[in-house]
Amino acid sequence: MQKDDRTAMTAEQYVCFKCATDPFLARQIQRNGISVTCCLCETKRRSIPLPNLVSRVEKILEAYVCPGEHHFTWNDAHGSFQRQYGELIDVWVGEIFGCDNIDPVVELVCRNLTQYSDDVNYAHLPYLPSDFRYQWGEFQEGLAHGNRFFNESAKSFLDWLFKDLAKYSASSSDHAVVRILSPEEAPSIYRARSCATAGDVSKISADPACNLSAPPKEIAGEGRMNPAGVPAFYGAFERKTCVAELRPPVGGTVVSGEFKLTGSIKVLDFGRFESADLGPEPSFFESNYFEKRGRRQFLKYLHNLITVPVIPGSERNYLTSQAVAEYLATHCKPRIDGLIFKSVQAPMGNNIVLFSHVACAPTPTFWSVDGAMGVMGAKPSSGSRIEYVADSLVYHDVRYVAYETTDEPLSEDEPKRKPEPVFEF
Repeated sequence: MQKDDRTAMTAEQYVCFKCATDPFLARQIQRNGISVTCCLCETKRRSIPLPNLVSRVEKILEAYVCPGEHHFTWNDAHGSFQRQYGELIDVWVGEIFGCDNIDPVVELVCRNLTQYSDDVNYAHLPYLPSDFRYQWGEFQEGLAHGNRFFNESAKSFLDWLFKDLAKYSASSSDHAVVRILSPEEAPSIYRARSCATAGDVSKISADPACNLSAPPKEIAGEGRMNPAGVPAFYGAFERKTCVAELRPPVGGTVVSGEFKLTGSIKVLDFGRFESADLGPEPSFFESNYFEKRGRRQFLKYLHNLITVPVIPGSERNYLTSQAVAEYLATHCKPRIDGLIFKSVQAPMGNNIVLFSHVACAPTPTFWSVDGAMGVMGAKPSSGSRIEYVADSLVYHDVRYVAYETTDEPLSEDEPKRKPEPVFEF
């Protein structure tokens, strides 16, 4: 800041690690600073030159804020007047140091900034192409139009995104993002199928344990979390949610049944990411701060991205969520057995998908000698951990379907294209 009554910064001024306030910066000063008298507390401690500190703050500000846009506001008493979005620079500097904007180190640094004014409001810079959204776009593009199989770039991105997954919690260890569901504590899980004819209803009721379970791999269709030929068990924690997810027409018929776990499973709850404790906040003074910050925010938003509604017939758009699910099932450490995610058809409902290694019964291995056949058995590590609950079938006759829309005027001269999802933080 350039003002006549402000003292020019000199190389003789130093700031100690105690006055720096930010824990990461303080540790750096303790390791690399020199023992001199601090200009703020006048105590001899390990310190760094004030010009160095101001320079680091200015570099952070360059990547973080810009002058806010101006807009006009109407006031009945004074008419129209101009306002500027954003906050004064001392608020942003206080955020960088993790303290109040009247802290001595904030006031000292603000007095010596050369590119920022104390009578201008500043706002967040928009995210640059190097942020996580660009990486997510590259990830989607690579899967759809690049190397779909053996895609090392996609694996590297998911390694980075899901690093330290098991450490995250939503408020305590009892609300971990990676959850252990045991047969004793897990809620009931419901699964449903549409029935076109009375024969379909009879077939399910004759053997619900078989006909409502995950389909065999030979006939497994494509789903949000699985490609065709890789079976998965899709269910919901509410019976009405699993019916709604089928999008049955008015006059249609659905049959649903209840299932329970037979063994413990490890699931990733995407809903908990939105309120998750992702560990200590990174420091602005870390060299990769913006990468860490972007990753944390993206994890909280990921739930929305993988549950975007897909129009029937456009299941090809499931490719991204299928890749995420396959990574979690086969490459993630710890290995994930399934996912919990919100329903796009029932706003208050929650879905669960169990991957094939826990959703399907083991496939027997056969031997043959001189035309005689026998069963050698299946691998002991595989096998279904979910089973049908007897006498739990319910017949649903679909009487009506309710729709909820967002409405806005549409110009007849310039029809609007379908809006893209908006990232808001």
